[in-house]
Amino acid sequence: MTTDDPEMPETSPPRRKRSDGLRTIERVLKAAEAEMAEFGFVKFNLDRVMEKSGVARSSVYHHFGGRDGVIAALETTSTMRSLERGTAEFEAFLDTLTSGEKAFELIELGIRSFRSSDNKSRRQRRISSLAASHNSAAIREVLANDQRSGTEVVVRIIEKARDNGLCNPIEPILGVAYVIQSMLVGRILVDISEDPALDTEWEDAAIATLRQILRPT
Repeated sequence: MTTDDPEMPETSPPRRKRSDGLRTIERVLKAAEAEMAEFGFVKFNLDRVMEKSGVARSSVYHHFGGRDGVIAALETTSTMRSLERGTAEFEAFLDTLTSGEKAFELIELGIRSFRSSDNKSRRQRRISSLAASHNSAAIREVLANDQRSGTEVVVRIIEKARDNGLCNPIEPILGVAYVIQSMLVGRILVDISEDPALDTEWEDAAIATLRQILRPT
């Protein structure tokens, strides 16, 4: 029988394999979320996650690379969900502002907070999840979907601020959204330098750059 035979069912092994991989990742992340909620980061146990999810150790290590990869992927998806949940509240808050400079003051405060130990740990886990994605097409797809969702949130906020007359971006908003996120992830370069003076220098440069891009009114 040839491949042109109409009775032969069409198959797509790569697509089916990726779909199976996505389901596996979802099961692991669901179990990991329960594990993190019950035991926290320090006592997070990958063996318990594998037992709860019913996913074999070899599969977990294939997709995530180990405990750190699971935690990093969980951190990314949790952050994106939190961001989406807070969007409506933040958009409503924008409606109360009458000055773009007031709105930009909040951005400055946010930028200054990125030197905190919690934010440093979050960036490290984010970088770990991105590194793990190079070895797994399935986890790469999960992160890409989350990234697109997060970008849509940032775009909506910037559009809301623009429509409310709080800013006047000089570049397409989608590009601006990606630039902002790239800056925040790239902050890891300052973290690994372990030079306290760079914290302030990066913050000043980031704030000046965002001011030029967003042009608060």
